[in-house]
Amino acid sequence: MNFIRNAFDSVFFYYKKRLITPLYYIFLLLASGTLGFYFLKNAYSTYADQVGILDSMYYAVISLTTVGYGDNLNLLSLPEPGRTLGIVFTVLYLLVGYGIVLWAFSALIANFVSGSLTGFLKRREILKKIQNLKNHYILCGIGRTGPTILDELIKTNNHFVVVDTNETDLQNLRTALNNDDILYIQGDPTEEDVLIQAGINNAVGLICNLPEDKDNVFLTLTARSISRDLKIVSNAYDPKNSAKLIKAGTNRVVFPTQIGALRLVSEMIRPTVVTFLDRMLRDSSNKRVSEITLSEKSKYVGKDIGSSGIYEDSGLNIVAVHDPQSKEEFVYNPPQNFVLKGNTKLVVIGDSNQILKLETLANPK
Repeated sequence: MNFIRNAFDSVFFYYKKRLITPLYYIFLLLASGTLGFYFLKNAYSTYADQVGILDSMYYAVISLTTVGYGDNLNLLSLPEPGRTLGIVFTVLYLLVGYGIVLWAFSALIANFVSGSLTGFLKRREILKKIQNLKNHYILCGIGRTGPTILDELIKTNNHFVVVDTNETDLQNLRTALNNDDILYIQGDPTEEDVLIQAGINNAVGLICNLPEDKDNVFLTLTARSISRDLKIVSNAYDPKNSAKLIKAGTNRVVFPTQIGALRLVSEMIRPTVVTFLDRMLRDSSNKRVSEITLSEKSKYVGKDIGSSGIYEDSGLNIVAVHDPQSKEEFVYNPPQNFVLKGNTKLVVIGDSNQILKLETLANPK
């Protein structure tokens, strides 16, 4: 039922402006014909021969539709000048009426065909663009946090596809972000065909942002069955469901409620740090804390940080490193003599262009 209601809402909002004008003029035409025949007949006929609004409306409709039941109101039997006025009014009414009806129906048909064709071509263009994407992210479910998620992906120059069941929410998302080029799929993200249309086989990550934990579990199972290497991050509202999501194949589970609580207490006890991070996220220069993994082919592998040229090449600040072969989880403020190895993760601070440059150097083709 929700699918049918959403589909109806989408069609209604899309065609509302296109339908209202032709129907408005048809209504005015019938109303003017009804009132015209009513006053003509009753103004020039005897009391016993007068008619009501319903009869006048009936005559206006059968005249306009060319049914041809004859002179039901007996306008030709009216005394002069009623007879002449009746003839003139009927002729003008039919001539103008036929013109308006033909225009209205042609406008309705044209709008319907044009709207359907435009929608079809638009969807086809979107699907074609999605097919050409590689290493993009898929956001499943818009919800309250969707616009913020996508805003960050846009600022960090990442490609993405949005999947949601509600066409209206997808259109509102484009308006909220002031971006008509957002690629999206309208459909149920828990269905395998929909995820394939969103390019899951070429995607680097998927964000499960559905409103129910059970739906995120099912989405994770579906996505993991298609791609074993896909990175999956899911939100969860009940901590008890974390184990289920991990078992289903989620790499990371995020609890919005806990994050909100930590933000509240951080504002209280470490406001300067919170302000620093906020300004970093909102800075017009797009400075971010990001992570970059060195591949085995990178020119930096086997060299220490100081002599590798990594600072000169990128201009980034390295705040921590994670060596997968080391027991230490992170080395903060790594020394200049720290030797870089394959699969070492660098935690850096810089703008999106610097990060993209270092990612290219760290992972040469």
